[in-house]
Formats: sequence, C-alpha cells, structure tokens
Amino acid sequence: MRAAVLALALALGASASPLHAQFLWRPDAEWRTIETEHFVVHYPREFEEWTRAMAERLEGVRAAVGGEVGSVPRERVAVLVTDPMNESNGSAWPFMEAPAIIVWPTPPDPRSGIGNARSWGEILAVHEFAHVAHLTRPTRNPREAFLMRFSPLGFGPVLRKSPRWVIEGYATYVEGRLTGTGRPHGVWRPAVLRQWALEGRLPTYGQLSGWEEFRGGSFAYLGGSAFLEWLAARRGDSTIVHLWRRMSARRNRSFDAAFAGVYGDVPRSLYGRFTAELTGQALEIERELKKAGLVEGTLVQRLAWSTGDPAISPDGQRIAVVLRGRETPPRVVVWNTADEPDDSARIRARERARRRDPQDVPDVQFYPRPRRAVATLRAENGYGYDVPRWMPDGQQLLVTRAVPLSDGALRYDLFEWNTKTKHVRRITRGAGIRAADPYPDGRSAAALRCARGSCDLVRVSLADGAVTVLAAGSPLRAFYRPRVAPDGRTVVAAVSDSGQWRLASVNEAGLHFLDARDGVNRFDPEFAPDGRLLYVSEAGGVPNVAVRSLAADSARQLTRVTGVAIAPSVGGGRDVYFLSLHAQGLDVRRIPLDGARLLPVAIGPGLAPAAQRPVVAADTFPRSTLGTPRTYGVGPREYRFLAGYAIGADGKEGTAALASTDKVGRLTWIAQGSLGSEWRPRGGAVAMAWRGFRPTIELEGLALSRDASRQRPAGFTSTLDDLDLRGVDLATSLDVSWTGGYLRGELGGGAQQIRPRIGDRSMRGLGFANANANFVQRGEKRLLSERLQLHGAAGRAPAGGSGGWMRG
Repeated sequence: MRAAVLALALALGASASPLHAQFLWRPDAEWRTIETEHFVVHYPREFEEWTRAMAERLEGVRAAVGGEVGSVPRERVAVLVTDPMNESNGSAWPFMEAPAIIVWPTPPDPRSGIGNARSWGEILAVHEFAHVAHLTRPTRNPREAFLMRFSPLGFGPVLRKSPRWVIEGYATYVEGRLTGTGRPHGVWRPAVLRQWALEGRLPTYGQLSGWEEFRGGSFAYLGGSAFLEWLAARRGDSTIVHLWRRMSARRNRSFDAAFAGVYGDVPRSLYGRFTAELTGQALEIERELKKAGLVEGTLVQRLAWSTGDPAISPDGQRIAVVLRGRETPPRVVVWNTADEPDDSARIRARERARRRDPQDVPDVQFYPRPRRAVATLRAENGYGYDVPRWMPDGQQLLVTRAVPLSDGALRYDLFEWNTKTKHVRRITRGAGIRAADPYPDGRSAAALRCARGSCDLVRVSLADGAVTVLAAGSPLRAFYRPRVAPDGRTVVAAVSDSGQWRLASVNEAGLHFLDARDGVNRFDPEFAPDGRLLYVSEAGGVPNVAVRSLAADSARQLTRVTGVAIAPSVGGGRDVYFLSLHAQGLDVRRIPLDGARLLPVAIGPGLAPAAQRPVVAADTFPRSTLGTPRTYGVGPREYRFLAGYAIGADGKEGTAALASTDKVGRLTWIAQGSLGSEWRPRGGAVAMAWRGFRPTIELEGLALSRDASRQRPAGFTSTLDDLDLRGVDLATSLDVSWTGGYLRGELGGGAQQIRPRIGDRSMRGLGFANANANFVQRGEKRLLSERLQLHGAAGRAPAGGSGGWMRG
C-alpha cells in the first residue's frame, strides 16, 4: 500500500488515456455509488458485498484515525474499488481539495504481513485513510496558504516535506495502533528486521525510503514504522503528532528541523542509534535460539530474490521451483533432488590452476554448486508462471499465470506444463485461479479462485476448466494454499478467521477447523505421503515448519530458525524441502521428515511481535447504516479552470478553458475559448469523450474567426485570409489487449464550413479509419516490439480546390 503522489496531469489521467483508464478503472463497468457522511464510495457492482462490508466501517475508521493523527481532511473522501491486477493493494491520493483512496479488494495471503488482520477491508481502510488524514493537514503559514489557493488540487506541507519512510512508516504505525494487527503486530516485520540486522545489511538512513536490494522498497513500511515506535517509546506517543504540527506551523520548517526540535537531533543521527539497538536485540535473540539449538536444515541451493514455493515430484526425484530476479521475469525450473556432481571440466580446470601456481589457495566451496535445470518454463512475454504442483504422473506440472483481459486488467488462470514435451495447455480463461493441487486421479484440482474481493476454495476440472465451489470465501474469510489428502477425500487449506490464519479441512461433511482460536497463525499446509500434515506455525514469534497428524493435534516443530522457514514440500522421499529467508532472498533447504522433536522457543521482546491480543470478531470499528446504492451514471463532476495569455508578432490572445471529469473517467469534457487579435483566432471549441461503454465515443465542435489582414505591418496579409470556420468531428475507438500486445482501432469523420469574408462559402469533409497494433516479445534479457499502423482517409476539399481525395 503506497501513497501515490503524482502530478495533476496524472490525477486526471483517466480522461487522458482510454487504455490506461480501462486498465485501472474500467469506466465501462456497471458502476454504483454509496455514500456515508464523509465518504463517497464508487465500485463496480460485482464488488458490492465486499464494498458494503468496508463502507459501513469507514465512519468509525475516520473517527479513530482522526483521534490518532490529530486531523482529518476538510473535504469528503472519494473511495474507488477496482481490481486491475487481481492483487492486494491500495493507494491514497492526498490532494487538499479532492482527496481520494483507491482499494484493490483481492485479499492478501498470510505471508505478506498485511495478511495479519481481522479483515482486509478494515486494515486497508485504516492504512489508506491514515495517509489522507496525515498528509492533508493544512498549513498555518499565511504565504503558503495564499499560494495554495492557486493550485488546482494542492499538496499540504506534510506531504511536500516528508521522505517516503515517514509517509509509509506512519500509516503502518497507525495501522498497528488502531487495529492491534497488521505489520506492527505480526511476525514478518520483526523477522525481516532481525535477519537483516544479523547479516549486517540493514539499510542506511539514505536507503530507508527505498533501495534496489531484495525487499528494499518494503523498509519504508517495516523500518519506518519500527523507527517511529522507537521514537515514541523514548519521547512519548504524543511527540509523533507534535512533529506534524511543527511541519505545518506558521513558521516554515524543513522536516529535519521539525524533527530535531522534537527529538533533539536530526533523524539520520537517531536512526543510527536505532539500528545499533536493533542489531543488539537481534544478536541476543540469536543467542537464545542457539542455546536452545538452531535447526536450519541442509542448504540445497543458495538463491536470490523471492524464490517461489518448491514442489517435490511424487517419486521424490525432482524439484520444481520458481526463480525470480530484480530485472528478469520469473521462470519455473526443474532440478534433480540428488546433489549436483562435480563435472570433469571443473575438475580439470582446478588441476591446471594448481599446476600453474602450487602455492595458490583455491576457492572454498561455501554453497552448493548451482544446479542444472532439466526443464525450464520461461515467462510468456514477461508474464511468468507460478505455483508449480506435480501431477500424479510425475511428468506434468500445474502452474498459474496472470493473463490480460481484453480491457487490460489481469486475471490468473490455470495451465498444464508437460516437462517432457515442453507443451503448455491452458485450462481456464479469466477465472482468477491463484493456486491448484491435483487430486490423486489427475482429473481435477483443488484451487483458489480470487474474484469479487473474495478467495473461494474450488475444484477445477482439468479437462474443460469447469469450476465448482467447495467452500465460499467472503469479505471476512479467505482461503489460501489448498492441498489434497493422499486418499483424495479431504482438502486442507489455510483460512483467515477473524484475525487468525487457521488450518481447516473441507470434505463432504463441510468445513472443520483443525486448530484452536489461540491467536497463533498456521498456514502453508502440505501432506506427507503417509497422510501427516506439514504446515508453518508462528508459535513463539518465528515462522517454523511443523508436522502433525490430520486426525489429532499432536504437533511437533521441525525447524528452529532465526528468520523464516516457510513453504514445506515433500514427495515420495523422507526429506522436507522448504524456503529459508535471508537478506538477499529465499534459499531452498531440506530437513528429515522424522527429525528430532522440537518445542517452540519464545524469543525475547525486542524483535518479537507485539503481545498477541485476544482474537475478536472483525467488527473493531463501529458500523454505520448505509443507504441504498445508486447507479453511478455520469458520476460526480469535478471541474478545473485554466486561463492564459499570449503575445507575439502575429497578435495577442487570451484563452480560458473549463474541464470536467468524474472519478472513473466515464464522461470527460472541455470547453475552450479564445479572444485574439490579428492572425490569432477568436472563438471556442467544446470536446467530450464518453467511456460508459466500449467503444469510446468522442465528439468535438468548434467555431472561430480570424482577421489576418489586420496584422502589422499593414498589408502583410490580404483580406482573402480573413474567414470564419465552423466544424464538428465525431470519432469512436476501441482498445483490445492480449499477452503479446494490444490493438487500437479508430473510426470517425468530420465536416467544416468555411466562410471567407470575400468569396463564397464552402464545405469540406473528412472520414478516416485507423488501426494501431503493438506487438511485444519480452525475454529474460531482451525486449523486441513492433508497431503496425494502418491509416485510411477520404475527404472533399473546398470549392476551387482539388475536389474529392483519398489517401492510405
């Protein structure tokens, strides 16, 4: 979740680019509007259940956030619900005169940090409205307030002066303060800070707002919120608000000056002390865990960036995993599980080097040699495949991939990849399938379907892609990572349940939770061949791999790590493969399934999550009664006035324009007027675009006069150049996207009447058709694009001209 601070042109971007507008907002959807006292919420009808669940708590969120932040926006806040990428996200647009929040309703997973919440809508509303309340605090400086009147939308002083870590860190701080959940109360923030501290890779103050390392962008949220908590613990909670009051004061101060006046030194210096204490706490926790006995498993492959979940083949001989990089698209690779042998070429090279320089010391092999892929599934035009799961035959893999819809939005679909023939078969279309695990018969798979703001547990036919709901999700309940039992009778998945992720089985008898509501998150289920259930438990404050029987909770912990152990997988063998977090990415490790029995170790309070609060229903904030939704129509109108004046050798000209748009860009129009002298025109034009359906309709009319003969020096032009012009244009356009590019088609025409001051009136007309096709081929290290444009036009020239004409 991020505060998007963009230029005014981008704020009106929905009216500037039809394709961009359809991708983000889908103005042709069946939009509806529901209002509260301080919010206007716009949403496509398909998200009505999720939207109402969020909207009825917005007034409660506003009251709580206002009390914490010390200010609320003066204007009503517009909230837009949209789902362009089938992902969990949100953004705040903290304009002083038109604040807005954009929310993506697809719920997060338990590993994301933001998945640690009673409901996605609740924590999303708190975080994004905290941005708006924080960043729209008005200035008390008279000069700034005067200049602000001339800004069409306006940015407040806190927004203009704050670094990114302050903007994101404070919203995350408020998220934890008001909900008792979120990143400040989960295990993921302390795990990242602890592991980076132990490896000496915490960001510098200059890097805190973001840098290009693994998870570098997330430290504005994680490190920023932890730093603010550290400052509040030293000087008191109220000092955070004192900082915002000093930044917006009558006396103009920079962020560093406002900060130093509250905390006694500039932020760079105090951040150094904060990281020193944080590292000391991390080392103390490491000593505690080492004393109990670290069990980190055997390193299988040292990897960088966000490695995908490993999948072990049924015979235990092969492992499939998704490899990602900072600048390369994801790819699925298949390795042999056996250790990589030392090849003869490498042996000969070492021997030659030894003979040339017997006193040289060869490299120590600290990590396993890079494994050679026996099969690779590369990204399709930059859209990588993900979440591989082996079919019972041990040859084919189920994978998912984001696929563009015709309007540019993304939805995940299910595919089948044959590792022997390299053939990829698409199974579903636009279904929102996020993960799939095959049944033993290989005819169907248990999967997630994320749509309309909920993630359902479903069964997908692998023959025709037909989807059957096994257990429906809701705005307050989502499923994650389903796994089919070896007997095919039961599916186990992680389920968000009022602030806790729990394991649940689904069969003919319905849904049954396997663990208690004790506040400990458990997720990432995986069946061993003998029917035992592997999973990840956050007991003790560190995510570790554990195992239990399906029938009874006889759990024992398999790993004991300082960071994170997640994504267990086991095939026909007796080893459990999992992912282990380090400061540059996620490694693949393995550990025996029948290893020593471990007990959770409760780590010290320094970098442990905050004390777990009792699990309560997801009604933390008071609910308000909502009115009846209404159709969006042309939407609430927003108006912008622009004026200008120009002077030159060809004359003088004053211009004025009034533009109007709505939140989703369904109807936009602009009226322009000009009062010019000499060669400069006098007159006006009106243009509009309607995107309430596809294709888009655009209409423009104009009327102008020109007295060119009055240009100085006298006689420079003749009265033959004086004329009046009237005209109208009409055009329609349609954009269609697919994985390899997009196509834009346009069709239109226009007519104009020319009225010269000397001579007869005449008409001229124009009709045109355009097709613009853009093709893209994205590889791992290359990008090729081709653009094909076809243009045809026909018209009638004025009398005395060349008559009719055509061109292409």
